[in-house]
This record gives sequence, structure tokens and C-alpha cells, in this order.
Amino acid sequence: MRAPVPGHPDTAQPAMRSKSSLAGQGGGNPILEAIDAGRRDSFGAGGSAGRTGLRAASSAVRWDSPMARAEPLLGKAFHGYYLFRRLAGSARRNPSVALMDRYRDEFYAQAWRDAAATIEAAIAPLGNNFFRITRGTKTICVNRNISPIDNGAAVLLADDKPATHRMLVAAGIPVPQHRVIAAGDQAAALEFLSAGPSPIVVKPAAGTAGGNGVSTNVATAADLRHAIGWAGAYGRRILLERQIAGETYRLLFFRGELLDCVVRRSPRLVGDGLAAVSGLVRLENERRLAAGYQRSQSLLVIDRDMNTTLASQGLRLGTVPAAGREFVVKQVVNENRGMENETATDRLCDAVVTLGRRTLEALDLRLAGIDIITPDLTLPLDIAGGAVVDVNPCPGFYYHYCKKDGCLPVASHLLHGIFDHDV
Repeated sequence: MRAPVPGHPDTAQPAMRSKSSLAGQGGGNPILEAIDAGRRDSFGAGGSAGRTGLRAASSAVRWDSPMARAEPLLGKAFHGYYLFRRLAGSARRNPSVALMDRYRDEFYAQAWRDAAATIEAAIAPLGNNFFRITRGTKTICVNRNISPIDNGAAVLLADDKPATHRMLVAAGIPVPQHRVIAAGDQAAALEFLSAGPSPIVVKPAAGTAGGNGVSTNVATAADLRHAIGWAGAYGRRILLERQIAGETYRLLFFRGELLDCVVRRSPRLVGDGLAAVSGLVRLENERRLAAGYQRSQSLLVIDRDMNTTLASQGLRLGTVPAAGREFVVKQVVNENRGMENETATDRLCDAVVTLGRRTLEALDLRLAGIDIITPDLTLPLDIAGGAVVDVNPCPGFYYHYCKKDGCLPVASHLLHGIFDHDV
């Protein structure tokens, strides 16, 4: 039996109520009926009718109308709905996600074993993805991409996106125009969106990784409602940012040295003239499940970012793209394939490298993956219109090991620094 694929109708529908749906219990309540219709659409089963579901709910309740009194109920309904979506896509509930997690565990285990061998250190598994690495009298523990390089307070600070933005702004480092809101503050969110320019990005303010809860290309009040619900499923503080044009680059710094710069392209699919977008997503996920981390470190998840990204290209999950048409399936880059990552170090201008070092100094970090978005990597960010969009104090290794043009053994660099330079 084929393992269910995240975002595909087969994954989540068995857990749903049929006759006792929210709309069925609502007794004609337009909010609950719209929630139920939107539920069918988000799992790919609603067709054109489902398309009006949750989108209709957020459009029907005008922000300045008497129906605004229903706002608290609508907000809670969206929050509950997206909490359910988050649970349905978790490794505990979805065997496909659990399998990809195991592949990722294998990737990190092999990376640390290879790195330990390069410095002639002993490595021993401790269970639950922990490894003890020993050479001479020195011993450290690692877990996936987590190592004892930076102090816990600095790591926690960098994990808080609004706090990071404040510190970078104080250091003169460009970040996107942004605003922090509570998950239920729809009026503040609409005010930020309406002030322009749009689109905007909506993301959890802290505590997440891998693009979880992030929506890009948010340009309408309806999109905003969904995006806030999705981000709110991961935290009660939400960060709104003006969307920056350009490619996403990961700059990996360690001990003040730039180890790597990778352009992380958004995941793309190619139409065959027969399958709808949802079918192409399912086929790609089946390839990923078969190939493991050699193809990708995660599955393509049908979420708000996929919906808004498709809409920005005139596509929907039910659209059948023409044969040979390539399209971006998600703007968020975390679910791309290894072959969609490529070294870009030779294109970096000196000003961007210097800015990266200043970023580490501002946050008191020795190791970080700095994500920037810019339309031109050869120019300083302030001239090109780019910005630092995220700082990762425990950067993932995958983009550096699995890329189109080679491999940078991150774990080896880290162990050399820890054991040979007493980092």
C-alpha cells in the first residue's frame, strides 16, 4: 500500500468527518459553512466550488462591516482548521513525512561519521539522533545540525526573527520592512498589507525552521486571512514582511570565514499536458520517497505558500499545465531538490561578504547560515534592493552537501574548528 503524501487528498480525508461536518453542525451559519467548503478545497477535493470556501469566508466578512462582530469566531475557526492541517502533515500522523524524517536522520548521521573520520575522532551513537564525538580528552555531542559552537542565549536570540531584525537594523544591515502582530490581530495585518507595496510574506515570528508556516505572495485580504491562520498554527506571534524580489542565497559563515554561498532556487515542476498540478506534486513526492535525500530532504507540501505561488502564475492545483511548461510550485525554497541548489560564491561582491560578517558580530554568533534575497548578488544589498531575511544559528547542512555542482562537507569544517582551534 502506497504511503500517503502530504497535502494529497488521500492523506487527510479519512480523518475528517463526513455527514457531521462543520457546515452540517452549523445550521446555516455562513462562517462554518465556508470553513467546511474551504476544507474540501485545501485538501484538493473541492474543485471550483471548494475554491470559494475559506476564501469566501474571509471575503464575506468585510473588515469594516457590521459582520465584523463575527471576527473572533472566524479567527478561532481558521486557527483550529490550520492546527488540524499542521497535525495531519506531521510525522506522527503521516507515514510519508516520517519516512523523509528517517532519510534526513541518515543524512546527518553519515555526515557526522565522515567528519569524525577526517579528524581521526571516535563517534558513538547515543540514540534519538545524538552522537558523541571524542578525540583525546575532548568530547562533544551533536544532533542533526545542532552542535555546541554557540551559546544557548545567542542561538535563542537569533531564532526570534523580530529581535534579530531589530538588532540588524541597529547595526545598519538591511532587512525587509516588517511588522509584528498577535495571531488574532487581523486589523493590524490588513493595515500593513493595505499600506503597500504588496505582496507580503507572512511567517511565524519564532521557533520554526524549514519554511513551516510561511506564506509568500500574499496580496489580498483573503490570502492574508489564510496566511495568518497558517502561521498562527506554529506560534501566536506573527511576522509580516514586504516581499523582496530576487533569488534566495544562503551564506554559510564559521569563525568569520565564508565557507559557502548557495543559490537556493524555488522548487519547480514541468507540465506534461495530462496531469493537473496536484498530480504533478504527487508524482514528484513519490520520486522523493523512492530516492531519499539524494533527491530532496523533504516532500512538497500543499499549503498556503503553494496556493498563493500558483495563483501568482495564473495556476491552481486543478490546472493542467501545458506539456513542457515549467512553473514555480512554491516560493519558499526549503522544499526544493538538491539539483536546485548551486554554488554562487564567485558571484558575491565584497560588500555582501562584509555585511555577512557584520551580521554575525551583531548577533554574537560564530556559526550561522545567513539568508539573503537580492535581484543582483554582484551589488551591495542596499543598492540592489536586497535584504537579510533570516539568520539561522544552527544552519542545515543539506544545501551545501547536495547541490548541482559539488559538495561542501560542513560537518568536517565544524569538527576541525571545534577540535583543532578550540572553538
